[in-house]
Amino acid sequence: MLKKIVIIFAAIIATAYLVFALFFMDILPADTKCRGVEIVISDNDLQALSVESIEKQLKIRGLDPKGKEMDKIVSEEIEKMLLESSIVKDCQCYKTHKNYIGIHISCKQPIIHVFDQTGGEYYLDNNAAVIRSVQNAIYLPVASGDIKSDDTRKGLVKIALFLQKDRFWREQVEQIHVTPKQEIVLVPRIGNHIIEIGKADNLEKKLAKLEEFYKEGLNKVGWNKYNKINIEFDKQVICTKKD
Repeated sequence: MLKKIVIIFAAIIATAYLVFALFFMDILPADTKCRGVEIVISDNDLQALSVESIEKQLKIRGLDPKGKEMDKIVSEEIEKMLLESSIVKDCQCYKTHKNYIGIHISCKQPIIHVFDQTGGEYYLDNNAAVIRSVQNAIYLPVASGDIKSDDTRKGLVKIALFLQKDRFWREQVEQIHVTPKQEIVLVPRIGNHIIEIGKADNLEKKLAKLEEFYKEGLNKVGWNKYNKINIEFDKQVICTKKD
């Protein structure tokens, strides 16, 4: 609750500052030169984007405003360039009364790391949007296999969101794999078995059933007795023994 209040308060301050900056820019002399760039990145808890990388891109694209006449700087051009990055959710570029260019960026939040059947590597956010340009290594649940449809990606996001909320399964699931039939398999950290869940629906119910089986079954017969555990069907746990 406190974090939400802080975020709302910060957004109000940023909006007020933007209005204030735009108002005072109207009275700046036409020949005033830009003194530099002030960059703020929000929703960047995983450090997926850095101020240094933005400054570098501005220089590469010839859009670094420092030293340029303020009235010749086109904020929309900078915004358009920054929005080309798949990690950027929103961007506002504005001129301040201190002769700086202010840039406020909000980021998409990567929640799962994907390695698909074509060798492609990318991240997905909580809306299943593909994120390709991540600056730093991010440790998230890993998905692999035959991942080529929007429905499959949405299913992976459902699993990632579930893992965020459930500590036991977040620590137990090492990898998520999609078969050619678009069925989902979980690879656990403990035990030499795989978990076949079918589609990514009723996850809470399916995994609660399996957790109970872990406690009442595998703790008694041993964690290495089976190579497959299927929890796709309601009220059933189907185990396949090792050869």
